Amino acid sequence: MQSSRISRKRTSSPSVSTESSISNLSPDYSASSQLDASANMLHAELFYHLLTETLPSLCKSGNSRGLLHKEVMNHALATPYLMNELLALAALHLSIIRDTQKEFYRHHSTQLQNHALRMFYETDPHASMEPPVPAFILSSMLGMHLLCDILIYQDHDFQAFLDRFIHYLRIHRGVRTVIGGNWDQIKETSLKPILKDAEASLQNQTGDGEMCNRLLELIKASKLGPSLNETYEQAIKALQSSFNASQFGAIVDNIQGALAWPIMVTGEYTDMVVHRRPEALVILAHYAVILYSCRDAWLFGDGGKFLIRSIDRYLGPQWADWLYWPNRVLAESTTPCLDGTSSLPQ
Repeated sequence: MQSSRISRKRTSSPSVSTESSISNLSPDYSASSQLDASANMLHAELFYHLLTETLPSLCKSGNSRGLLHKEVMNHALATPYLMNELLALAALHLSIIRDTQKEFYRHHSTQLQNHALRMFYETDPHASMEPPVPAFILSSMLGMHLLCDILIYQDHDFQAFLDRFIHYLRIHRGVRTVIGGNWDQIKETSLKPILKDAEASLQNQTGDGEMCNRLLELIKASKLGPSLNETYEQAIKALQSSFNASQFGAIVDNIQGALAWPIMVTGEYTDMVVHRRPEALVILAHYAVILYSCRDAWLFGDGGKFLIRSIDRYLGPQWADWLYWPNRVLAESTTPCLDGTSSLPQ
Protein backbone atom coordinates (compact mmCIF):
# COMPACT_ATOMS: atom_id res chain seq x y z
CA MET A 1 0.00 0.00 0.00
CA GLN A 2 1.47 3.32 -1.01
CA SER A 3 1.45 5.82 1.81
CA SER A 4 1.30 8.67 -0.71
CA ARG A 5 -2.31 7.72 -1.44
CA ILE A 6 -3.33 8.58 2.12
CA SER A 7 -4.33 12.10 3.14
CA ARG A 8 -1.84 13.59 5.59
CA LYS A 9 -4.13 16.18 7.16
CA ARG A 10 -3.91 16.27 10.95
CA THR A 11 -7.54 15.48 11.56
CA SER A 12 -8.92 13.61 14.51
CA SER A 13 -8.49 9.89 13.96
CA PRO A 14 -11.82 8.07 14.30
CA SER A 15 -11.98 5.13 16.64
CA VAL A 16 -12.01 1.63 15.22
CA SER A 17 -15.12 -0.39 15.96
CA THR A 18 -16.13 -3.91 15.03
CA GLU A 19 -19.20 -5.26 13.29
CA SER A 20 -20.26 -6.99 16.50
CA SER A 21 -20.33 -3.70 18.38
CA ILE A 22 -22.26 -2.00 15.59
CA SER A 23 -24.85 -4.77 15.52
CA ASN A 24 -25.87 -3.86 19.06
CA LEU A 25 -27.09 -0.47 17.89
CA SER A 26 -30.72 0.09 16.92
CA PRO A 27 -31.25 0.14 13.13
CA ASP A 28 -31.39 3.90 12.80
CA TYR A 29 -29.63 6.27 10.45
CA SER A 30 -26.44 6.45 12.52
CA ALA A 31 -26.00 2.67 12.47
CA SER A 32 -26.68 2.52 8.75
CA SER A 33 -24.17 5.26 8.02
CA GLN A 34 -21.47 3.41 9.96
CA LEU A 35 -22.12 0.20 8.06
CA ASP A 36 -22.11 2.03 4.73
CA ALA A 37 -18.96 4.06 5.45
CA SER A 38 -16.04 3.71 3.07
CA ALA A 39 -12.83 2.03 4.18
CA ASN A 40 -10.48 4.12 6.29
CA MET A 41 -7.24 3.88 4.35
CA LEU A 42 -5.10 5.10 7.23
CA HIS A 43 -6.39 2.34 9.47
CA ALA A 44 -5.79 -0.16 6.68
CA GLU A 45 -2.19 1.03 6.41
CA LEU A 46 -1.73 0.81 10.17
CA PHE A 47 -3.24 -2.68 10.29
CA TYR A 48 -0.92 -3.89 7.54
CA HIS A 49 2.10 -2.37 9.30
CA LEU A 50 1.00 -3.90 12.59
CA LEU A 51 0.92 -7.39 11.09
CA THR A 52 4.05 -7.18 8.97
CA GLU A 53 6.38 -4.99 11.03
CA THR A 54 5.29 -3.92 14.51
CA LEU A 55 4.20 -7.22 16.06
CA PRO A 56 7.09 -9.22 14.53
CA SER A 57 9.56 -6.66 15.90
CA LEU A 58 8.30 -7.22 19.45
CA CYS A 59 9.08 -10.94 19.46
CA LYS A 60 11.88 -11.84 17.07
CA SER A 61 12.63 -15.27 18.43
CA GLY A 62 11.26 -18.05 20.58
CA ASN A 63 8.61 -20.70 20.26
CA SER A 64 5.85 -18.35 21.42
CA ARG A 65 6.10 -15.87 18.56
CA GLY A 66 3.46 -17.38 16.29
CA LEU A 67 1.10 -18.06 19.16
CA LEU A 68 1.52 -14.53 20.50
CA HIS A 69 0.59 -12.96 17.18
CA LYS A 70 -2.38 -15.27 16.74
CA GLU A 71 -3.76 -14.63 20.22
CA VAL A 72 -3.28 -10.88 20.03
CA MET A 73 -5.09 -10.63 16.71
CA ASN A 74 -7.90 -13.02 17.67
CA HIS A 75 -8.74 -10.90 20.69
CA ALA A 76 -8.19 -7.58 18.90
CA LEU A 77 -10.65 -8.44 16.13
CA ALA A 78 -13.33 -9.01 18.78
CA THR A 79 -12.38 -6.15 21.12
CA PRO A 80 -12.51 -2.56 19.80
CA TYR A 81 -10.44 -1.02 22.60
CA LEU A 82 -7.62 -3.48 21.98
CA MET A 83 -7.69 -2.95 18.21
CA ASN A 84 -7.49 0.81 18.71
CA GLU A 85 -4.43 0.45 20.95
CA LEU A 86 -2.71 -1.92 18.53
CA LEU A 87 -3.24 0.50 15.65
CA ALA A 88 -1.99 3.29 17.92
CA LEU A 89 1.19 1.30 18.55
CA ALA A 90 1.65 0.74 14.82
CA ALA A 91 1.22 4.48 14.23
CA LEU A 92 3.82 5.22 16.89
CA HIS A 93 6.20 2.78 15.20
CA LEU A 94 5.69 4.55 11.87
CA SER A 95 6.28 7.94 13.49
CA ILE A 96 9.73 6.71 14.52
CA ILE A 97 10.84 5.05 11.30
CA ARG A 98 9.34 7.67 8.94
CA ASP A 99 10.90 10.85 10.22
CA THR A 100 9.38 13.13 7.58
CA GLN A 101 5.88 12.02 8.64
CA LYS A 102 6.63 11.86 12.35
CA GLU A 103 4.06 14.41 13.49
CA PHE A 104 1.29 12.95 11.34
CA TYR A 105 1.64 9.41 12.67
CA ARG A 106 2.28 10.48 16.25
CA HIS A 107 -0.86 12.61 16.20
CA HIS A 108 -3.00 9.68 15.07
CA SER A 109 -1.23 7.38 17.51
CA THR A 110 -2.32 9.62 20.37
CA GLN A 111 -5.87 9.86 19.03
CA LEU A 112 -6.25 6.09 18.72
CA GLN A 113 -4.78 5.49 22.16
CA ASN A 114 -7.25 7.95 23.67
CA HIS A 115 -10.09 6.09 21.96
CA ALA A 116 -8.76 2.80 23.31
CA LEU A 117 -8.58 4.02 26.90
CA ARG A 118 -12.02 5.61 26.75
CA MET A 119 -13.54 2.39 25.39
CA PHE A 120 -11.69 0.32 27.98
CA TYR A 121 -12.87 2.33 30.97
CA GLU A 122 -16.43 2.31 29.60
CA THR A 123 -16.39 -1.50 29.43
CA ASP A 124 -18.23 -3.29 32.21
CA PRO A 125 -15.61 -5.58 33.83
CA HIS A 126 -18.41 -7.81 35.15
CA ALA A 127 -20.16 -8.24 31.79
CA SER A 128 -18.36 -11.53 31.14
CA MET A 129 -17.31 -14.37 33.38
CA GLU A 130 -14.35 -15.09 31.11
CA PRO A 131 -10.83 -14.08 32.25
CA PRO A 132 -10.09 -10.56 30.93
CA VAL A 133 -7.47 -11.62 28.38
CA PRO A 134 -8.06 -8.58 26.10
CA ALA A 135 -7.57 -6.28 29.10
CA PHE A 136 -4.34 -8.08 29.96
CA ILE A 137 -3.05 -7.71 26.40
CA LEU A 138 -4.10 -4.05 26.44
CA SER A 139 -2.08 -3.52 29.61
CA SER A 140 1.00 -5.00 27.95
CA MET A 141 0.64 -3.05 24.71
CA LEU A 142 -0.24 0.18 26.49
CA GLY A 143 2.85 -0.16 28.65
CA MET A 144 5.06 -0.57 25.58
CA HIS A 145 3.40 2.39 23.91
CA LEU A 146 3.70 4.81 26.82
CA LEU A 147 7.28 3.85 27.64
CA CYS A 148 8.33 4.14 24.01
CA ASP A 149 6.75 7.56 23.61
CA ILE A 150 8.54 8.84 26.72
CA LEU A 151 11.95 7.46 25.74
CA ILE A 152 11.89 8.34 22.04
CA TYR A 153 10.21 11.74 22.30
CA GLN A 154 12.21 12.95 25.26
CA ASP A 155 11.66 16.19 27.10
CA HIS A 156 14.86 18.21 27.28
CA ASP A 157 13.75 19.19 30.78
CA PHE A 158 14.61 16.22 33.01
CA GLN A 159 11.95 17.19 35.54
CA ALA A 160 9.29 17.05 32.83
CA PHE A 161 10.69 13.71 31.67
CA LEU A 162 10.36 12.28 35.18
CA ASP A 163 6.80 13.56 35.45
CA ARG A 164 5.90 11.76 32.22
CA PHE A 165 7.59 8.59 33.44
CA ILE A 166 5.63 8.74 36.70
CA HIS A 167 2.42 9.24 34.72
CA TYR A 168 3.30 6.14 32.68
CA LEU A 169 3.79 4.06 35.83
CA ARG A 170 0.46 5.18 37.24
CA ILE A 171 -1.54 4.69 34.03
CA HIS A 172 -0.06 1.23 33.63
CA ARG A 173 -0.87 0.37 37.22
CA GLY A 174 -4.42 1.68 36.78
CA VAL A 175 -5.13 -0.67 33.89
CA ARG A 176 -3.69 -3.60 35.84
CA THR A 177 -5.96 -2.70 38.76
CA VAL A 178 -9.00 -3.04 36.52
CA ILE A 179 -7.82 -6.55 35.61
CA GLY A 180 -8.01 -7.24 39.33
CA GLY A 181 -7.44 -10.64 40.85
CA ASN A 182 -7.74 -12.61 37.63
CA TRP A 183 -4.05 -13.38 37.16
CA ASP A 184 -4.36 -17.06 38.07
CA GLN A 185 -7.25 -17.42 35.63
CA ILE A 186 -5.36 -15.64 32.86
CA LYS A 187 -2.42 -18.02 33.30
CA GLU A 188 -4.74 -20.92 32.47
CA THR A 189 -6.01 -19.44 29.20
CA SER A 190 -4.59 -19.88 25.72
CA LEU A 191 -1.84 -17.45 26.76
CA LYS A 192 -0.40 -20.04 29.13
CA PRO A 193 2.66 -21.00 26.99
CA ILE A 194 3.56 -17.34 26.47
CA LEU A 195 3.22 -16.46 30.14
CA LYS A 196 5.15 -19.56 31.15
CA ASP A 197 8.07 -18.48 28.96
CA ALA A 198 7.93 -14.97 30.42
CA GLU A 199 7.98 -16.27 34.00
CA ALA A 200 10.90 -18.56 33.17
CA SER A 201 12.90 -15.63 31.82
CA LEU A 202 12.30 -13.60 34.99
CA GLN A 203 13.50 -16.51 37.12
CA ASN A 204 16.58 -17.16 35.00
CA GLN A 205 19.79 -16.82 37.01
CA THR A 206 22.84 -16.78 34.78
CA GLY A 207 24.62 -14.14 36.84
CA ASP A 208 25.24 -13.87 40.57
CA GLY A 209 23.38 -10.58 41.04
CA GLU A 210 26.45 -8.78 42.34
CA MET A 211 25.35 -5.37 41.07
CA CYS A 212 21.96 -5.57 42.75
CA ASN A 213 23.57 -6.92 45.91
CA ARG A 214 25.82 -3.89 45.98
CA LEU A 215 22.83 -1.59 45.64
CA LEU A 216 21.14 -3.37 48.54
CA GLU A 217 24.25 -2.90 50.67
CA LEU A 218 24.36 0.82 49.90
CA ILE A 219 20.68 1.17 50.82
CA LYS A 220 21.09 -0.69 54.11
CA ALA A 221 24.21 1.28 55.01
CA SER A 222 22.28 4.53 54.57
CA LYS A 223 19.96 3.67 57.49
CA LEU A 224 16.86 5.07 55.83
CA GLY A 225 14.43 3.28 58.10
CA PRO A 226 12.36 0.09 57.71
CA SER A 227 9.69 1.52 55.40
CA LEU A 228 12.07 3.04 52.86
CA ASN A 229 14.36 0.03 53.05
CA GLU A 230 11.48 -2.28 52.20
CA THR A 231 10.37 -0.09 49.29
CA TYR A 232 13.84 0.06 47.78
CA GLU A 233 14.60 -3.60 48.40
CA GLN A 234 11.47 -4.58 46.50
CA ALA A 235 12.44 -2.32 43.58
CA ILE A 236 15.97 -3.76 43.52
CA LYS A 237 14.72 -7.36 43.64
CA ALA A 238 12.40 -6.54 40.74
CA LEU A 239 15.42 -5.05 38.98
CA GLN A 240 17.32 -8.31 39.43
CA SER A 241 14.41 -10.23 37.89
CA SER A 242 14.49 -7.84 34.95
CA PHE A 243 18.23 -8.36 34.58
CA ASN A 244 17.54 -12.10 34.58
CA ALA A 245 14.99 -11.73 31.79
CA SER A 246 17.38 -9.61 29.74
CA GLN A 247 20.05 -12.30 29.97
CA PHE A 248 17.62 -15.10 29.07
CA GLY A 249 18.07 -14.74 25.32
CA ALA A 250 19.79 -12.57 22.76
CA ILE A 251 19.61 -9.11 24.28
CA VAL A 252 18.68 -7.32 21.06
CA ASP A 253 15.81 -9.77 20.59
CA ASN A 254 14.61 -9.86 24.17
CA ILE A 255 12.88 -6.76 25.48
CA GLN A 256 11.11 -8.53 28.33
CA GLY A 257 13.50 -7.25 30.97
CA ALA A 258 13.00 -3.64 29.94
CA LEU A 259 9.23 -4.02 30.07
CA ALA A 260 9.07 -6.13 33.23
CA TRP A 261 10.54 -3.80 35.85
CA PRO A 262 7.97 -0.96 35.54
CA ILE A 263 5.23 -3.57 36.01
CA MET A 264 6.76 -4.97 39.18
CA VAL A 265 7.65 -1.82 41.12
CA THR A 266 5.24 -0.68 43.81
CA GLY A 267 3.29 2.52 44.18
CA GLU A 268 5.49 3.37 47.15
CA TYR A 269 8.57 3.34 44.94
CA THR A 270 6.78 5.55 42.41
CA ASP A 271 6.07 8.00 45.23
CA MET A 272 9.79 8.16 45.99
CA VAL A 273 10.47 9.09 42.37
CA VAL A 274 7.78 11.77 42.67
CA HIS A 275 9.71 13.21 45.62
CA ARG A 276 13.00 12.90 43.68
CA ARG A 277 14.58 10.76 46.38
CA PRO A 278 18.19 10.21 45.29
CA GLU A 279 18.14 6.49 46.09
CA ALA A 280 15.03 6.01 43.94
CA LEU A 281 16.72 7.81 41.05
CA VAL A 282 19.84 5.67 41.44
CA ILE A 283 17.70 2.54 41.10
CA LEU A 284 16.07 4.10 38.04
CA ALA A 285 19.53 4.70 36.54
CA HIS A 286 20.35 1.02 37.01
CA TYR A 287 17.11 0.12 35.25
CA ALA A 288 18.23 2.41 32.43
CA VAL A 289 21.17 0.04 31.85
CA ILE A 290 18.63 -2.53 30.64
CA LEU A 291 17.14 0.07 28.31
CA TYR A 292 20.62 0.85 27.05
CA SER A 293 21.26 -2.83 26.35
CA CYS A 294 18.17 -2.78 24.09
CA ARG A 295 19.09 0.48 22.36
CA ASP A 296 18.80 -1.08 18.89
CA ALA A 297 15.10 -1.74 19.47
CA TRP A 298 12.84 0.97 18.03
CA LEU A 299 10.89 1.04 21.29
CA PHE A 300 13.79 2.42 23.33
CA GLY A 301 16.40 4.07 21.12
CA ASP A 302 18.87 6.12 23.15
CA GLY A 303 16.44 6.48 26.06
CA GLY A 304 18.67 4.48 28.41
CA LYS A 305 21.66 6.72 27.76
CA PHE A 306 19.55 9.84 28.21
CA LEU A 307 18.19 8.59 31.53
CA ILE A 308 21.59 7.63 32.98
CA ARG A 309 23.23 10.90 31.98
CA SER A 310 20.29 12.99 33.19
CA ILE A 311 20.22 11.31 36.61
CA ASP A 312 23.99 11.67 36.93
CA ARG A 313 23.78 15.41 36.22
CA TYR A 314 20.79 15.85 38.51
CA LEU A 315 22.33 14.10 41.53
CA GLY A 316 25.83 15.48 41.10
CA PRO A 317 29.28 14.13 42.02
CA GLN A 318 28.35 13.22 45.60
CA TRP A 319 26.40 10.26 44.21
CA ALA A 320 29.16 9.12 41.86
CA ASP A 321 29.87 5.95 43.84
CA TRP A 322 26.21 4.90 43.69
CA LEU A 323 26.12 5.54 39.94
CA TYR A 324 29.48 3.94 39.17
CA TRP A 325 28.14 1.00 37.20
CA PRO A 326 25.62 2.83 34.94
CA ASN A 327 28.24 5.46 34.10
CA ARG A 328 30.85 2.77 33.49
CA VAL A 329 28.51 1.02 31.06
CA LEU A 330 28.16 4.22 29.02
CA ALA A 331 31.90 4.86 29.13
CA GLU A 332 32.63 1.39 27.78
CA SER A 333 30.14 1.94 24.93
CA THR A 334 29.49 -1.77 24.60
CA THR A 335 26.54 -4.01 25.30
CA PRO A 336 26.70 -4.33 29.10
CA CYS A 337 27.08 -7.51 31.08
CA LEU A 338 23.90 -7.21 33.08
CA ASP A 339 25.15 -8.94 36.20
CA GLY A 340 27.59 -6.05 36.62
CA THR A 341 30.47 -8.27 37.66
CA SER A 342 32.92 -6.84 35.15
CA SER A 343 32.34 -3.23 36.12
CA LEU A 344 32.30 -2.99 39.89
CA PRO A 345 34.65 -0.53 41.58
CA GLN A 346 37.62 -2.09 43.27
